[in-house]
Amino acid sequence: MNYHSGHALVIDSDPITREACAATLREAGFVVRAMDAPAAAREALLASAYDLVLLDGAAPNGDGLALLRQLREQQVRVPILLMCSGASVEFIAQAMRLGARGLLLKPFSADDLRATALEVASERRAARSRDRVAALRPVVRIGQRLLGELDLQRLQDLIIETVRTELDADRASLMLFEDDGQSLRIVACSGLPAQVRVGHRVAAERSLAGWVAMRRQPVRLDFSGDLALPVDELRGVFLTEEIGSALSVPVLAGERVLGVLNAAKSHARQPFTEDDQELLMLLAAQAAIAIENARLYTRVASSEGRYRALLQHASDAVLLVDATGRTILDANLALEQLSGYSHAELLSMPLDQLLPALAELVQRAAEGHNGVAVREGPEIEMDLHTRQEQTTPVAVSLSAVSHAGERLILVIARDVSERQRIAKQLVQAEKLAALGRLSASLAHEINNPLQAIHNSVYLLLTRSLTEEKRQRYLKMTREEIERLISIVQRMLDFYRPSREGMRPADVDEILDAVLTLTETQMAEQGVRLIRQRAGQLPRVFAISNHLKQVCFNLIFNALEAMPDGGELRVKTAVLEDGAEPDIEGFVTVLAGGTAERAGRAMVLIEISDTGGGIPTQDLPKIFEPFFTTRTKGTGLGLAVSYSIIEQHHGDLAVRSVVGEGTTFRIALPVAQ
Repeated sequence: MNYHSGHALVIDSDPITREACAATLREAGFVVRAMDAPAAAREALLASAYDLVLLDGAAPNGDGLALLRQLREQQVRVPILLMCSGASVEFIAQAMRLGARGLLLKPFSADDLRATALEVASERRAARSRDRVAALRPVVRIGQRLLGELDLQRLQDLIIETVRTELDADRASLMLFEDDGQSLRIVACSGLPAQVRVGHRVAAERSLAGWVAMRRQPVRLDFSGDLALPVDELRGVFLTEEIGSALSVPVLAGERVLGVLNAAKSHARQPFTEDDQELLMLLAAQAAIAIENARLYTRVASSEGRYRALLQHASDAVLLVDATGRTILDANLALEQLSGYSHAELLSMPLDQLLPALAELVQRAAEGHNGVAVREGPEIEMDLHTRQEQTTPVAVSLSAVSHAGERLILVIARDVSERQRIAKQLVQAEKLAALGRLSASLAHEINNPLQAIHNSVYLLLTRSLTEEKRQRYLKMTREEIERLISIVQRMLDFYRPSREGMRPADVDEILDAVLTLTETQMAEQGVRLIRQRAGQLPRVFAISNHLKQVCFNLIFNALEAMPDGGELRVKTAVLEDGAEPDIEGFVTVLAGGTAERAGRAMVLIEISDTGGGIPTQDLPKIFEPFFTTRTKGTGLGLAVSYSIIEQHHGDLAVRSVVGEGTTFRIALPVAQ
């Protein structure tokens, strides 16, 4: 089996010798073309690459030596074997000087031809490999140097330094297009006249650099004028007395032209060759890749710098955690100040040491627990553990982000300790106002047992009674005192500031406690209570005393709307996941539970009265602080209720018809 040995050209005027040599070379694995005259073979050698030429040294009129001379002048490098019979030493020496690789003396055997041809072809392949490696070595070295520099200005200076070193140039410049694409600006240069420096601009339409860039073609010039300038009026400018040879090549990044790379030599230096032009083209290609990388790096570094500045100067605490919820990857200055830990300490501590509730939530989501997911939605209130072994209440919002193919979680924590303090003050202020209203309604209830106690004590002190009657009066006194204690205790329970946090709570129990407080006033006003229950309600996540405050405000408002009697309807129900409540006539004033509803059911509370109703123009204002249509009251009741429902991520809606009554509806997410 013959392997492909290369391409061979046989040139001999003798058809017998020509065909015999061609046949032998084909048997040796060559692809052969045979021709009878050197003059015709010249065009074939210029048009195609050959690995071996077999040339008749005795060609008529010295055509063989003429072909060698022409190939040498045009730098066509191909191994040539001369076939001669009785050639002189002078002929052989001249042929060798012109580039002949070897000599075959006629007559020669087919084996001699085959062995010599294979040896020459093998040496050519080895030489080609060495040449390719030698040519690639500086390109790889240059590429490594350029690609290793990410600072754009240093890179541009390095490109110029490399051009002058590799091409032995006296001058070099790198020109890049301006943003408008109409002019080129020198961004780096060396060896140019003093009046031409970095920042110098030229119009692309009337400059050699612009011609090269717009046509994406290199230009090589020398003082002989054999290669004319494409723009005639530039000859006197470019080919000055100092410059005798110049190269200008486009800097291409894919389909985009970034600019032009220029090199020049003085008259006293050897002009640039075609190989120099090819090397500068390779340098320009490497430079284009390096410039694009440096620009991209600069943009990324600038973007990261802006991100860092925003992160560090944000007023809220910001931290980045991994998807497992165990590791803190980054944190800003606000978190350092809020927690008391340094940046290094924050990055070395587990998340559950800083925000235990958040760590548990994220870890449960990562482990795939049903119904648990990290969702972008309402803020979640939790405690942040500080360095001083104290806790600070924070409102936390989560966002899932992707970076380098990794899923991360961005956490923003806002200090809400001041907000909670103000909210508690408002709740307490409204409780005091509600206590005043409640005290009036309970006056008769307290007076009755006091009167009974007064009468019993009077009889015990002024009358002579049998032991049985004395015991009956004493028992009655004790029962009435216990009744008074119960009344006062209920009032104290309502007034006492809450120390509890969010926890599962039973809505029906809260409503029953409030209705017990108001049953006396309902009886006195002739209000009939209709209590509608939906069986065993699921619990909601709430601060019980705060929710009790909301229910009391709404029920007491309903009673005040019915001074001459009426009907109070208190209804509880469950809204299953995906279901929507009846919205006819309702105006939603708060939709804090919209995002929560996507993953859980809701508990509904409806409180309706048959009072005079609220005018349409007043509906948008009733939840504003200090708005009231009554002569008594603070106007804070509904505003505080709004704030509490918002804190519980609930919905609040109202429906009112003048002359028919008002219904308030609360929707709270079921605890999970």
